[in-house]
Amino acid sequence: MKIVILNGSPTSSPMEDYLLKLQSQLEEQGDQVANLTLRDWDLKYCTGCWGCWVKTPGLCQADAASQEMDRIIINADFVLWASPLKMGYLSERLKMALDKHLPLIHPYMDVVHGEAHHLKRYHKYPRVGLLLETIPLSDPEDVRLTTEICTRTALNFKTALYFSLTTEVSVSSLVEKIHQTHARPLPLPKTPAPTRGVSIPAPASLTLFNGSPRGPRGNSPIFLEQVAKGFGGDSKMFNLVNVKSTDDHITAFREARCVLLAFPLYTDSMPGIVKHFIDALEPLAGRPDNPPIGFIVQSGFPEGLHSRFVERYLEKLAARVGSPYLGTIVKGNGEGVRVMPPEMNLSLFEGLQSLGRDLAQGKPFDEAVLRSIAKPERFPGILWPVFKLFVRLPVAHGYFDRMLRDNGAYDHRYRKPFVEDQA
Repeated sequence: MKIVILNGSPTSSPMEDYLLKLQSQLEEQGDQVANLTLRDWDLKYCTGCWGCWVKTPGLCQADAASQEMDRIIINADFVLWASPLKMGYLSERLKMALDKHLPLIHPYMDVVHGEAHHLKRYHKYPRVGLLLETIPLSDPEDVRLTTEICTRTALNFKTALYFSLTTEVSVSSLVEKIHQTHARPLPLPKTPAPTRGVSIPAPASLTLFNGSPRGPRGNSPIFLEQVAKGFGGDSKMFNLVNVKSTDDHITAFREARCVLLAFPLYTDSMPGIVKHFIDALEPLAGRPDNPPIGFIVQSGFPEGLHSRFVERYLEKLAARVGSPYLGTIVKGNGEGVRVMPPEMNLSLFEGLQSLGRDLAQGKPFDEAVLRSIAKPERFPGILWPVFKLFVRLPVAHGYFDRMLRDNGAYDHRYRKPFVEDQA
């Protein structure tokens, strides 16, 4: 069996020795093992440029390292996602690597389990398992939330998560799990209900963190600007894509009166640059005067449900940092906001401004407005066959087809550049 270990440890840790023992035992049983220590790979953050979809289909041109990583992964039989729990979730390094799997799927849409998902690019994808290293501050909820998000990530990666274990399990037991080729995958988690924020004293100012990998050119700053417009008071925005300014970002968080962090949904959670920021907040965790924090998660999928899993993590993150939780604004079809005619965004912008006015008065985000922005939460089951038929029509992927044609890449849109053993 071809097995890949994606080691997301940001520094040398006990997990390193564990994974070396795992590699040794697997190789003793005849497996081919690629043990990739991601901190040694020159991976670049995904910038959301979509070049791997509409310019060079199936290939990220940002760095050769991600191409080599994806080639190894798509030709494997099994991939182990291995990471210490950092701020209650995967490490920045593993999150960055998962973001760079985007070339392995196709931009066109499909309906899977009654939800919108992307098409396969390849005929076969490896099975996936999750191995987490807990730390003294970890708790069972951290493991549960991370497992649920990774189950969704595996689904979008056109495979399934077959187990979630911690390094407390013996290496030999993990080897057995990996070799259980006929085992059933973990069931898909039930979609969580929306969370609720709390009331706070009316804040004097608002600090905005834009987590879009596209920086000011993304859609997330549009959402932040509309909330700030409704807020009406002083506000200042920081672009997290400027990772060299992380120290300034942490200072801004420390001095903030109220914080709003917005980002696009990336592989069912936050982009790597946002996880970089979250991990950098660790020294402030539990500080008694941390500012209240709210979140905006916007995604390209039409249904709000895709963002509900990371929303639960964000609620826990606020508690971990010691910040009052203001709630999370969820919006599907966020990709279209920038290109929509102004009149088509009126309702959305009015809702966001209304939530900003709530914030200025220290009120929790209005639940009715949040529901309205998130619609549709899920398409009714009776519409699934209709939607499944629609996504197969040319009109459904005209947005991507136009970009493919403009870049002279339309005839190569189904390209499979990493095929080795696949038919």
